[in-house]
Amino acid sequence: MNVNIEEPNSLRRKLTIEVEPDEIKHELDRAYNELKRGVVLKGFRPGHAPRNLLERFFGEQVRGEVVQKLVEEYTKKALEEHDLKPVVAPEIVTEQTDLQKDLALKFSATFDLRPTIEVKDYEGLKVPESRVEVTDAEVEEAIERFRLRQATLKKVEDRTIVEEGDYALASIQAFEDGKPMSNTKPDDRLVEVSERALAHGVHEALIGAEIDKEMRSSKTYPNDYSQKELAGKTVEWRATPKEIYRRELPTVDDDFAKDLGDENLEAFRTRVRSELVAHAKQEADARVRQGLLDLVIERNPVELPESLVAREVSAMESELHQTLEAGGLTHEDASERVKQSAEDLKTRAEKRARTALIVDALADQEKIEVNDEELGDRVAQVVTNSGRNRDRAAEFYRKEENREALRQSMRREKALDFILSRAQREDAPAEPRGEAKSEPE
Repeated sequence: MNVNIEEPNSLRRKLTIEVEPDEIKHELDRAYNELKRGVVLKGFRPGHAPRNLLERFFGEQVRGEVVQKLVEEYTKKALEEHDLKPVVAPEIVTEQTDLQKDLALKFSATFDLRPTIEVKDYEGLKVPESRVEVTDAEVEEAIERFRLRQATLKKVEDRTIVEEGDYALASIQAFEDGKPMSNTKPDDRLVEVSERALAHGVHEALIGAEIDKEMRSSKTYPNDYSQKELAGKTVEWRATPKEIYRRELPTVDDDFAKDLGDENLEAFRTRVRSELVAHAKQEADARVRQGLLDLVIERNPVELPESLVAREVSAMESELHQTLEAGGLTHEDASERVKQSAEDLKTRAEKRARTALIVDALADQEKIEVNDEELGDRVAQVVTNSGRNRDRAAEFYRKEENREALRQSMRREKALDFILSRAQREDAPAEPRGEAKSEPE
């Protein structure tokens, strides 16, 4: 094996690796001998098929598998020999792979090194000792959310006209210039007749509609409308309601509390308040952690490996795309929205990468580890809390790479706890309630 090392910048390395013909021949011979033992060709006893026929029928497959095996094996060997530790798996480019004629294999492995970091100035940082308060109004709002979740739908029998806020079993279809915009026949579906629930102004076609009679409503959309299929068009929405339902809310009393597992209404209110307090404390703790991280990052400048940032950007793009599609956007619209968010995603990805590097470096400095028992307890906790997906979660964590990813996440949690334990607490006024603006750890 011949290895040439290039250094495009202080962190990036490019290894060009040439595998010797003797090594390639040895691996090809091994692969064909293994194939011969398992393959059966017509006219030949098992294990006696000639090499030339194996090459004719299986040559491309064998050479592909040999190349993959040699690339993985010799990349790992080169990295170990030169004591190089990529922060992200190397990018492999095959430059010469003629195993059929001259037994040549040449490829490059490009990657970034993890920067050497000595984390400083992380002890004695001042953080607010947050006090959280939950008001009676917040408790009542939370109870109302429980009430909405317990609501039932009752068919309306005393009127035939749809009103805003109703639920209607209806078919809805879009037309442009009198022609359907979709070839799919619309199915009857139950929809909430409100602007919140029906996008693009579709609810307007249902408000005032009469059962079993078609209602039409036209709407012109601007050229820059987020839904590409509608942008710049005048669309006629046609809706035919079949049934009308109203949502009925339960009375908040002792029976309501018992249905939710509490002895009476007072016990239910007490539980709701304690859960709100616990959640508020979690939010406050997350803000404190993020504030500490921001201070540590500010005091410890880090050169970011390009490939690490690229990986984080890719992961965040995927997360955003899935969220947008789950929210109702088409695949194309979600892709466009992700593209528009490129600059923001890169900024956040850089922060996420910088955070991971510094927290990992601190864990190395302080010799923070997660042992097998701790990991096993966390896996058991995750699986137990997975409800119906318990079997799937258990199967997921049987894979070593997923267990190691969880171990790394737990190690970072410990490192953040370590920073927090070294901080100086200061009294602070009660914080307003709200979601913590922190990056995922």
